[in-house]
Amino acid sequence: MQRSVLILLVLTIACNGGGTSSGTDSDTGSGSGTSSGTTTGGDPGTSAANPTGTGTTSTTGPTTTVAPTTEEGPTTTAGTTTGTDTTGVETTEGTTGEPGEDVHDPNEDGPWQFDELVGEIDVDGEAIGVTAYYPTRGPGPYPVVTIAHGFNLPPTQYTGYATRLASHGYVVLNVDHAGYLFGAVDHVANAKQVLAALDWAAEHPDLADISDVNNVGTTGHSLGGKISVLAAMFDARVKASLTLDPVDGANMCPDMQACPDVSAMLPISIPLGFLGETLDTAGFMACAPAAENFTTFYAEASSPALQVTVNGANHMSFLDDVASCGITCSFCQAPTLANAVVNDLARAYVVAYFGRYLRDNPGYDTYLTGAAAQQRYVDMGLVTIAEK
Repeated sequence: MQRSVLILLVLTIACNGGGTSSGTDSDTGSGSGTSSGTTTGGDPGTSAANPTGTGTTSTTGPTTTVAPTTEEGPTTTAGTTTGTDTTGVETTEGTTGEPGEDVHDPNEDGPWQFDELVGEIDVDGEAIGVTAYYPTRGPGPYPVVTIAHGFNLPPTQYTGYATRLASHGYVVLNVDHAGYLFGAVDHVANAKQVLAALDWAAEHPDLADISDVNNVGTTGHSLGGKISVLAAMFDARVKASLTLDPVDGANMCPDMQACPDVSAMLPISIPLGFLGETLDTAGFMACAPAAENFTTFYAEASSPALQVTVNGANHMSFLDDVASCGITCSFCQAPTLANAVVNDLARAYVVAYFGRYLRDNPGYDTYLTGAAAQQRYVDMGLVTIAEK
């Protein structure tokens, strides 16, 4: 979002900003993490229902110093194809993370039970908090999805996305990258902090055996959306990215080396999806200016690419709980679509997108562009869909 320095000072007071790991319960600098997760969903191999349960575990681990693995990114490509319109897909229970598995309705919690693990890593001297949500039943390994928060917004505002994904059989890393006021403005460093979480998971005793860190999806909101796409460019382990109203801005950035124009660096040869809104594209200090918003990413992306415009949402509608956001959210235009409706829609799209491209399951096309998406979203006037 675009902000003046004065308004940004106000935002810090209102939204728990700063350079600390605000989205975790870890003691910053201590290197210890406590896992206290609530398991939801059913046993994917035993029940067709989705019973809920609770459970806690406690683990303590050392601080991990990580130099992010930054392989050469995917080769850029261009071209246009028509996406598959799949109809008549039934939702059934499944037991594996392999391609061709059964399709689960992404608008509902999935059948996997999961737990939560909080940790901290050191990336080039920066303490980065990570909260992992991981399946506790089933064979694995599971695809990995990273979540990157928006500027000066806590990772806890995206917990709903993390738990939904975990219940569908993903290892989710909600990364508290250093995208806060009063910290160094460096989007390249932020992207590498997100990628460092993959190396942390690959070495963690509770996550290493169940995390397929070579089959990764990235998602994020606002600034987090931009750095999620940037991370995909840096690391070939990322196979797909779907982001939430990404903003390709460079406000207060010292130079374009630290904050590159990511949309201008497209295309790349992985599937890219973008959910966004158009209420906040204009006006005084627009939250998602038209010249930097999600449509600019889609315009430069190659096939397969997806653009979903959420009608009536504003830039902050993608947060779990706008009501608790405080003054930070008050600068955007007033939405006409309820926060809960946007949450349901966006979480379903995130799950369906990674089901399609990380699990290579075309059965999820119905929830992206096909019959289910048309019935649930397009026919109701909630979204406009473009694909190539």
